[in-house]
Amino acid sequence: MIYIIGSLGFVLLALASLWLGYYVIRYHEEHDWPTQLTIFSLGGVWLLGEMVKAFRFKATIPATFKKITEQDAPALFRLINEVTQDLGLSPIRDVYISPDAIAAVFIQPQMRNFLSGPKRDLVMGLGFLTQMDDDEIRAILYHEFGHYVQDEMKNSISVYTIGQFSKSFVAIKELKKLGAIETQMKSQLLFFTYFAIWICNRINSAYSRLAKQMEYDADDVAVKHVGAPLLQRALIHAACVRYNYNVVMWGAQQLKSNDTRVDDIYRALRLVGRYSRPSRQFLSAEVLRRVERLGRLEQEIKVGTDDIRQSAVAWCEPMDQGASRTCSAAQFANWLREGFALYAQHQLLATSVSLEIHLAKRRHKLPLVDVKYKILLDGRIIGSGNFLKGYTLKHRISPGKHTISAYAPAGLISTPFEFVVEKDRSYRVEMDYKLYFRHGIYDVFGEKIAPI
Repeated sequence: MIYIIGSLGFVLLALASLWLGYYVIRYHEEHDWPTQLTIFSLGGVWLLGEMVKAFRFKATIPATFKKITEQDAPALFRLINEVTQDLGLSPIRDVYISPDAIAAVFIQPQMRNFLSGPKRDLVMGLGFLTQMDDDEIRAILYHEFGHYVQDEMKNSISVYTIGQFSKSFVAIKELKKLGAIETQMKSQLLFFTYFAIWICNRINSAYSRLAKQMEYDADDVAVKHVGAPLLQRALIHAACVRYNYNVVMWGAQQLKSNDTRVDDIYRALRLVGRYSRPSRQFLSAEVLRRVERLGRLEQEIKVGTDDIRQSAVAWCEPMDQGASRTCSAAQFANWLREGFALYAQHQLLATSVSLEIHLAKRRHKLPLVDVKYKILLDGRIIGSGNFLKGYTLKHRISPGKHTISAYAPAGLISTPFEFVVEKDRSYRVEMDYKLYFRHGIYDVFGEKIAPI
């Protein structure tokens, strides 16, 4: 409601500025008003135009997603229809497969979702479809669709849509390169951009608090229909497949550098799964908590049918077709027995350094208002900064050279702070900022780094 009222307020402001511009031009002889006020009017045109572009925004389906039909996968579609009918949900719109190890029911966020219920799409990764039996796929589907029978999800779809609209608007603004005239009339646009960022931060904060409980609630829906032992087995198997898939793709990349490809990557993944059971430290801590929450894990595992897996094998396409040499799946899986140790060392090394990025609360008297910005580590956002409240961001990184910088749509620049860290050590980076009164901007930068 706050967002809708705020957006309407900005629309009214833009329309009022348009009327003011028209009035200044039409009656300029009757009033001694500066014609520069027409720039404010152009700012309203710009704001309305960008809001319309964001309103029409529609997320694109990733290029790796391939749509399949019921004729392609009758067993999978029977299972999908069984789950949706059992949960009382409307039929799924489209089903996609992807080459990786994922499973998700998603919606295409559009503003028309306020008027009618959103259409749901499903994506299933070949990493799961080629490795898991039908019962495990059923458990995963009950969990994914279980999100959409929760009251929290029903009430939050509109909020999610608003969040996507706001993010698309901010994305449009980030792509703009402002010239001299554009800079003069960007005020309305800039204020609405900050308003959209504020809304996004509120939504992200609310979702982060709800996310864990919503996963638990979806698990409870699945347990009600398939039982706790099957869901536990599906969660653990999915976590193992996801880890093994990452190792297999890492190994395939090593071969690719030698102009060699694996003839059947998913058969290799299945062979790897016969001997690879990742230790707890390489599995998601949240998945393990979800499994333990459901009770004691049963040791006796009854393997289900493989109708879906047998169909999925036909959808797999060879990778790196341009490679001149071919390695069989069996040879590759055998070679990876030693490669797993190398990969594990690589993963441990990538997170062997503990880093804290810190800014003291109210380090300077200015600014007088709460200003937020993004903190980037090696060009990737790792959290938000705040001038008044300060912050301490914790992150694990690899040894070597890294760079910290900051970003905001306007009113801020950042001098990159480069530093070097060593393996198995902890460091603290002290941040600082400086106001340049003449230009009205802040420079956010790293002041120093020291071992903890």
